[in-house]
Formats: sequence, C-alpha cells, structure tokens
Amino acid sequence: MKNKFLAQLHWVIPGFILIFGLLLLFYQNFTKVTEPPASDWSRALTVGVTDLNKLPSVQVTEDGEFVFTRFEGGKLATTTLGKDYKVKDQNTYDIPVDKWTQLYQQDDTIIYFDFKNIYDQDKNTIITDVEKFYPMENSILYIKENSLFQLTPDSKKSEKIMDVDLKKLDIIPQENEEGVSILAYASDPNGVDLTLHQFINGKINTVYQTRLKVDPGKIVNDISFALEDQTVAFLLQEELQSTQGNPEFFNYFMQTKVTSQDMPQLFELHFQDPAGTKKLTEVSDVVLKLKNDKPTILFHANGRTETQFNDSSTFNIYTADINEEGRTKTERRSNTPEISTNPQWMNDETIAWVDLDGDGHKIKISSSNKDAISDLIEFTQDVWLHALGKTLGMVTSSFFGIAFSITWFIWPILFIVFMYMFRNRIADRDPAWYFYTGIGLYAVAAVIWRDRFFVDNIYSNAPNYLTFTGGSFFYMILFAIIAFWLTIQTKKTNHWAGTVRIMYFVGVHILLLTIFFGPYII
Repeated sequence: MKNKFLAQLHWVIPGFILIFGLLLLFYQNFTKVTEPPASDWSRALTVGVTDLNKLPSVQVTEDGEFVFTRFEGGKLATTTLGKDYKVKDQNTYDIPVDKWTQLYQQDDTIIYFDFKNIYDQDKNTIITDVEKFYPMENSILYIKENSLFQLTPDSKKSEKIMDVDLKKLDIIPQENEEGVSILAYASDPNGVDLTLHQFINGKINTVYQTRLKVDPGKIVNDISFALEDQTVAFLLQEELQSTQGNPEFFNYFMQTKVTSQDMPQLFELHFQDPAGTKKLTEVSDVVLKLKNDKPTILFHANGRTETQFNDSSTFNIYTADINEEGRTKTERRSNTPEISTNPQWMNDETIAWVDLDGDGHKIKISSSNKDAISDLIEFTQDVWLHALGKTLGMVTSSFFGIAFSITWFIWPILFIVFMYMFRNRIADRDPAWYFYTGIGLYAVAAVIWRDRFFVDNIYSNAPNYLTFTGGSFFYMILFAIIAFWLTIQTKKTNHWAGTVRIMYFVGVHILLLTIFFGPYII
C-alpha cells in the first residue's frame, strides 16, 4: 500500500500545489473584484435596474426616504429606499418613456416631457412646443418661444422669468433653499461670458457677471457652477481640437465672491488617480457643490481598477476637494468593472449612479456609512463570474511563461538530443552524471536568463508574497527542491530512466513557476 502511494507522488504533490495555486489566485481576484473604492467608503449596492443610461434626480421625502426613478419596459417605475437603504416600495406607472423623456417627480405628482410637449401623469398636455425642459426639486423651468418660464407643479401655472435666445447662449438652472439660480453663458473663440441670475419670490436679479479667457484652439464643452451665500464657483471643461491624434481635455476652476470686482484667478485642475500612479482622464458628468465655502466635485472619469482581466482601467465615480491654490485631493467612490456614469449626491454621505451593463443598466449607491450599506451587499452571481473570468483569463495568459522560459529548457533538451545522437550507449546505461548534467544545465540557464521569465510586469502586478526582495530566487529554489525530491522518488519507486527524470524535473519546475508567476507576465 505504501509503495503504491509513493508511486503516485510524482503527480499527487504537483497536482496539490497546482490546485492550491489556482485557489490562491481565485481568492486574490475575488478580493480585487470586491475591493471597496476606498478604505472609508462602502462597496456598491444595486438598488434597481433601468433600461436607459440616465438617472433622474433622486428625491428625498420628508421622512428621509429616497425615491429613485427608473425606466422599465418602456414605462416609468420608481423604487423607494428607507433611511436604512432597504427597498420599501416599488411602483410602475402607465407613462410611456424613451431615451428622450425627461420628468419631474415629487411625491404623487409626475410631470414629463417627450422632447416636444409637457404632460401630467394622466397624459394631459400642459404646455406644447417646448424647446428645453429643466426639472428641479420643487419646480420646473422650460423654454418656449425664446422665453424662460417657471411651471408650478401643483397648480400647473406658468410664470415668465426672462428672455432666452438659445441660438446665442445656454443656461444651467439650479435650485436651493433660497430659490432658483440660473447661469447664462455664451462662448466665442476668445472667451466665455458668464452671467449668474437669481429668481426669488417672482423676481429675477443679476448677481454676478464676468468674462473668462479661453486659450486659442480650445472650446468650452461644459460648465458647472455652485452658489452658497455670497460665494460662487465655476468649473469649465475645455477641449483642445487637433487635426492629428486625439483631442486633449482640460478642466479649469475659479471661486470668488459675487461682490468682488477683481478678475478671478483661473486654476487648471489635475486629478491624481487614487488607485494608480497616473492622472484620471476623460473627466465628465461633473457635479460641483460648495459647503462652508469649500468646493467639492463629484464626477466620473477613467482610472485604474483591478476588477477586470486584461484591462486595468474603466470609468468609475470620484470626488475631489479643491483648495485655494487649485490643488485637488481625489477619492474613488465606485469600483466596478462596468462603465459608471451619471453620478449624483443623495445626501452628504451617499451617492448614486448608473452602471452601463448591456440592456439592463444598474442603479447603484455607495456611502461613507459603511456599516449600513455593507450589511445589505450580497456576493451576487455577477461577482463570482467576474472573479472566475478574471482567474481563467490570467491562467490562460500564464502559459506565455512556458514560451518565456525556452532559454532555460532548451539546453537540457539539446543535451539529451546530443547524447542520443552521439553517445547513445551512455544514455542507455543511464549513469548518475547524465541526470545531474541535464538538470545542471537547466539550473545554470535559469539563473543566467532569470529575467527572461521574471519580467517587469511580474514585479509590478504580482502580490507581495511573490515579489518580496529575493522572491524570484526563493521560489526558483523552493520549486527546484520539490521537483528534485519528486524526481529522486520516481527513480526509487517508478524506476524512471535519466532522460525521463530530466524532463520531469524541468517540466514540474516550469509548471509550478508558471502557475504562481505566469498570471502576471502580461
């Protein structure tokens, strides 16, 4: 019985180490797929699915509950979360929606816009031939016939605010406790004119005006603003058009008092990737807010993630605090393999966004209230599949390690070929030096051309338990000892010839290195 067991060790022990290495790799990938975006922030919690790649403003009720608007099966649907982020209610409304639909919802009142007319929840037409529709928390603004109106949802009555010619300027409205702020801006090749209005108690007042210079060749793609008491902040997103190559994008920030007569300083912003060594790119979907005169932006951008195989970046959600010198401190707020977009604040500690995922986009939230969110997060089938897919992909790519190690094993192969062609009698007698010469040639080649296998990617991507100082030599020696011991056993129990033992030693050594280090080669 003992001899039978010993006779199987040549494949049992390598098989056990192989399985252990695969399980270790899967565990590592599962940890990366489920890694929270930051140490002080929760993982993403899926709260609903929507057909369209947009997320209307999340409504907060008087009881502190959150109402999400979704688009499901071509109709309007809502999901209500309690203060504990658990789903309390879901409803579907017989209101047709498509990618053009915009809507306002507050409690039981629903008003929607189909890109031409404004309707109530009973599909009655309220306003026709509307050019623009701006739903806010407590009211609605719309543009018709070069005029900006406010629509009161309860009475469905309209009040003119100001004249607006969309051919000459664009507007961005915001609503806060004091009233409605309206930013009107018009850009030309040399700069952009900004005018900030406030509409309070039926009166429109201009509170701030300025002109900002735009460098030659650049155009303003988007503007975000925030107003708090007497402080106003602007963020401009500009694009440098190029006749060759990809366009470049720039972000500029300014903050001032509305009473200031001085020309404000414009800072160019850069956002360091908190999960990598490079800067974030393709910043968009910016939400700017002020709290105690301190600006914070919420946005989506392309940054580093380890949730995918063979793709180290994707679009995630980030926040950035901006100091007085225009320096930023960036934090990651989502870490998913899908493209995350349309971020918004639910409150000061929680955000919501949409993950683009085929036909059924996922509405997700995350929060600094980790305990409340983490208790609700489950390891779904998608999580396991992402971890498994990443593992299988890495295992497949790991076999490039065999090709990279050809300079190691080519020498014992050439030695065996030489012996059988010119010294076949010695090979048949199988003296001890024949075996030791074969594995010796392999060992010398492995040391000399160690860097052919242990490429830079391994040191930058592999975990610390593999890449500590001297780690490559440690594992080369460890696996060589295991392979050598097994080879000695095969001579005793299986009576293998020297040639077979040489190839077995080389094969086991390369296989073990490939399983542990190979996944990080490319």
